[in-house]
Amino acid sequence: MSVARLRLGLCLHTRSFTSSAPCLFYHSTQNKWIGRWNYLRRRREDANDEDSAARENEEEAAKSAILEKSFESRQPTDLMLRCTVLDSAGVVKTISGSFKKSDLASEHKLNIPAFPNLVPTILVRKEAFLVNILHIRALIKADTVLLFDTHPPTSSSSSSSTSMPYEFRALESVLLSVLSALESEMVFTRHLVGGLLAELEDDIDRDKFKRLLHYSRRLSNFQNRAKLVQAAIDEVLEQDEDMDAMYLSDKKKGIIKEEPDHEELEVLLESFSKQVEEIVNESETTM
Repeated sequence: MSVARLRLGLCLHTRSFTSSAPCLFYHSTQNKWIGRWNYLRRRREDANDEDSAARENEEEAAKSAILEKSFESRQPTDLMLRCTVLDSAGVVKTISGSFKKSDLASEHKLNIPAFPNLVPTILVRKEAFLVNILHIRALIKADTVLLFDTHPPTSSSSSSSTSMPYEFRALESVLLSVLSALESEMVFTRHLVGGLLAELEDDIDRDKFKRLLHYSRRLSNFQNRAKLVQAAIDEVLEQDEDMDAMYLSDKKKGIIKEEPDHEELEVLLESFSKQVEEIVNESETTM
């Protein structure tokens, strides 16, 4: 009996062990996978933290750079201007060079606000005068011309008589360029209006009337700009002191006139004023 009971006990113990073995194996395997998953999750979290920190550092660096550039751009002394410089012979010395506005103001003895704005003007200063008309922005001295924000000149030759002072030859070149721009725009606009009117004689529709209204507004804007150019020239003609002050070469040579004599400059300005007036009148008849 004892042997039988022993065998029965061994048999029951063996069955109990073999039946619980799969469960123990399953739990141990599950624990291993859970541990590995937790390990990978911690690594991903650490990597994400590192990436977040790196992104934050990059964002901070970018913000700092943007702020630094913003502060630099707000410094008035660091404002850069691009201009082309012509010497006393009318030869180009520098093409589209970059200059600090403060340096130009100091070198040419100008106040910062003295540079031309968007309104057509001719501003007379002690040793120079500034011209801002249409696409021309120029600083004219007795022996130097600075053309601001312009395309490189195609020719360095002067179209006027060499007997005129340097500053007047430069002014004449500027006014010729302005006059040429006005004439070109007038011819182009007149061509558009004339072609549309010819179309309206054959066929009248709503779209063509809309185009006619658009051209009329365009012509009106052009006429206003031409009048502003004429007003800028006439304003100088009305100021004898300004015309006297524009004889920069005489100032540089120390020539003092007993009586004001600005006939040469007056003739030059009146000639261009009349030509601009003709363009204004032509625009009125076209309208």
